[in-house]
Amino acid sequence: MNWEVSLIFFKKKLHVDLAVYRMDIENLLVDQRIGEDQYIGKNAGSTKHQGIDLELSYTIALIPQLQLRPFINYTLSDFSFVEFIDGENNFSGNPLTGVPKHRLNSGLQMQMNNGFYWNTTHQYVDKISLTDANTLYSDAFNVLNTKIGYRKQLSTRFTIGLNLGINNIFDTNYAQSVLINATGFGGSEPRYYYPGNGRNWYGGLKLGIRI
Repeated sequence: MNWEVSLIFFKKKLHVDLAVYRMDIENLLVDQRIGEDQYIGKNAGSTKHQGIDLELSYTIALIPQLQLRPFINYTLSDFSFVEFIDGENNFSGNPLTGVPKHRLNSGLQMQMNNGFYWNTTHQYVDKISLTDANTLYSDAFNVLNTKIGYRKQLSTRFTIGLNLGINNIFDTNYAQSVLINATGFGGSEPRYYYPGNGRNWYGGLKLGIRI
C-alpha cells in the first residue's frame, strides 16, 4: 500500500520537484547468504518505507553567452522493520538493512554559447546498516567529480564532441556497494563492502553523423 503527495513547479529559471511518500509492505523478502554463491530469500515480515524526494535547479544567465545551473537532488529514506522476528532475534523497529537514510547529489553546470561546458558534481551517501541487528555500519562518504567538454555542430549532418574529466577528485575511500548480512566461509572474514574506484581520469572524442 503506497501513499504519495507530489508537487512539481516549473518557471522559466526555477524547477522544483518534490514528493513525500509512505509505503507499507507485508512479507518483505531479503537476501541471506548461506554459501559461496548460494542465497535464499528470508521473510522479513512487515516494513515501513517513508521519505522525501526533492529535485531543485535554477538557471542563471550571467551574460548572454554564459549560463550557470546549480542543482540539488536529495532523498530521505526513513525505512524500518515494523515486525521482524527471526528465531530468537527480534529486529522490530530497526532501520531497514542496506538503505542509507540520507543521499544527496548536487552540482553546478556551466554552458557557453560557443559549445564549451563544464560540470562539477558532488555525491553524499549516509552510513548504511549492514546487519539486521544494526551492529555494523558502512561509513558515510563524499565524492566529487568534474568534467569539461566542447560540442560543435559542424554542419547539418555532422557534430563533434570532446570531453575530459576526473572522477573522485580527492581519491576518497568508499563503498560503491554493500552486501548485507554477509557470512565468511573457509575461515575468511565476511565481505560487506565492494570498494569504489579511486581517483581516475577519462577523455572522449565523439563524431556524430546524421543519415
